[in-house]
Amino acid sequence: MMKQTSLSSGAVTTTAFLDRIQTFHGASEAQASISAKIGKLADAFSTLSADPSSTTQLSNTVAQARQVAETFNKFTTLMNGMKNEAEDKIAAGVTEVNAQLKIIASLNIQIQNLTAAGKSAADLEDKRDMAVAQVSKYMEVTTVIGTNNKMVVMTKQGQALVDGAAQELFFAKSAQDATTYYPATAGGIHIGNANGTEIPQGQIGGEMGALFTLRDETLPTYQAQMDEMAQKLAFRFEQQGLRLFTDANGNVPANVADPGITGYSGFAGQIRVNQAVITNPALIRTGTTNAVIPAGSNEVIRRISEFALGAFQSETANGTADLTAGDLFTTLGITQSNRINGTTNLNSYTPDLDAAPNITAPANFTIDVGAGAFNVTINPGETALDLVNNINAAAGSNVAALSSGGQLVLTGTGDITITDIDLGAGIQDLGLDFTTYPAQNPSFTVQVGSQNPITVSIAPGDTSVELLAQLNAIPNLSATLGTGGELILTPVNGGDLTLQNSVGTPLTAMGVTVTNTAHTPFRQNNLGPNGGLSIGLVANAAIGDFARAVLTDQAQDANAATAAATQEDSYLQTLTTRFSDESGVDLDEEVSELIRVQTAYAAAARMISASEKMLDDLLNAI
Repeated sequence: MMKQTSLSSGAVTTTAFLDRIQTFHGASEAQASISAKIGKLADAFSTLSADPSSTTQLSNTVAQARQVAETFNKFTTLMNGMKNEAEDKIAAGVTEVNAQLKIIASLNIQIQNLTAAGKSAADLEDKRDMAVAQVSKYMEVTTVIGTNNKMVVMTKQGQALVDGAAQELFFAKSAQDATTYYPATAGGIHIGNANGTEIPQGQIGGEMGALFTLRDETLPTYQAQMDEMAQKLAFRFEQQGLRLFTDANGNVPANVADPGITGYSGFAGQIRVNQAVITNPALIRTGTTNAVIPAGSNEVIRRISEFALGAFQSETANGTADLTAGDLFTTLGITQSNRINGTTNLNSYTPDLDAAPNITAPANFTIDVGAGAFNVTINPGETALDLVNNINAAAGSNVAALSSGGQLVLTGTGDITITDIDLGAGIQDLGLDFTTYPAQNPSFTVQVGSQNPITVSIAPGDTSVELLAQLNAIPNLSATLGTGGELILTPVNGGDLTLQNSVGTPLTAMGVTVTNTAHTPFRQNNLGPNGGLSIGLVANAAIGDFARAVLTDQAQDANAATAAATQEDSYLQTLTTRFSDESGVDLDEEVSELIRVQTAYAAAARMISASEKMLDDLLNAI
């Protein structure tokens, strides 16, 4: 019975606190939760993206950001208030328990004396039981009845609270906030004096046990969830070049690698919109890194929508080839390339090339594709296809071809030189010129976000040094080599990358592919001011998903607490009824029995009165 009283009292206390947190979050349709506020901020950025210079939309986005920060602040205020309320209730509970323990000790003496004298002490025993029940409401205790009906009261762990005299409980109440924690800045309950034996946390039970759990575990865990969300929100915006959220000093707390203790406990209570952005809302469009953003561009806004509020931090290009072994042509097996496209449809000369205005077969010219000049002859009756075959035969490789439009195409890996022998103006009929066509270096384009694509070329003799220099000259791009000498390209302020081969396939030779880079995950463990808390939520998630997970987790706790309180109270009522049935007095039944006895007594009195009258009459007659 005592244990169930403690369980029920603790469950009811927990439910009362957690229900208030659910009231703070509000119903989903009220759109008052932190999840809803972050959703509205995302909507504001999406709307702003269509008209990035709109002063109205810029101001609305700032307003939505301030609502997000204020919701974080209010939640922290609620947590701090509830922790201090728990302190007050614990202190009040200790005072009440001390008073009841003294009553039990006093009643013990009286009951012992009456029992020793052979007299009934039932009334005093009832009062003692009531005092024990009151103690059980605040903490779980056990009792033992000894000699002369003496009661010994002990904690759940067997520490004596009443054994003759009553022990006094001590609790030092202190102010609580997001940075305080047990046992450094929040105390427990001690027996005998302030330095006496402490009742172990988690073994107190009852209302006070529930309050300690709320103060030291539940509420700090909820605070850690909000601190983690606030820090990652500010940090992810900063990564995209917009310092929108800061602490009171205008800073964004840095990530701390697990298992290090985070330095941002209580940040949800400090987070605010950057004063610079409040003063100049246009910074939402241009960013806060002094990067050059073209007028009217939505680049920063787009990065926020797609990456700061999305599932990935940015896109990163990663290669696989080691670029440190020497010059890139040799290392990668790449070459210059040359492609000459004639301008005339040679198939239009029918029946053969002699039909061309300026070609009289036989006609001769030379071609040099980088391996030495060779002679080409156009013989009478030869067609365009014959010319191609003659060139390839003389070159010893397939350097000539006809395009789908019938134009002569020459390809090579160096400069291509065409020299006249006796073809003369006939070269124009072939759609070419007597000249040197310079080869092109392998190249590719890099586009960071919505910036204009920039071409990067690799010249003969270039090494990784020259390549990195070109890449790092591109605005908002960082180019480095990995531990294996592989190329790594990262947008400085987050966002996406677009890479495409231009001349040749240098990107393919370097093994470069673009992949999504995950955000720094939400911390799961070693949270709180002493690094002793775990939140058990999804680590790799977008901000909005994490916010919804926080609300779901806290709602599940509240629902579980309500179910537990209902169950424990129901069981307590069952035990109370059973105890009453076995040892208590049914007042209705007793009153009914009293009325029956009273009626019988009245009837008997009337019979006696009638008999007395008859006797008197008989005596008078004699």
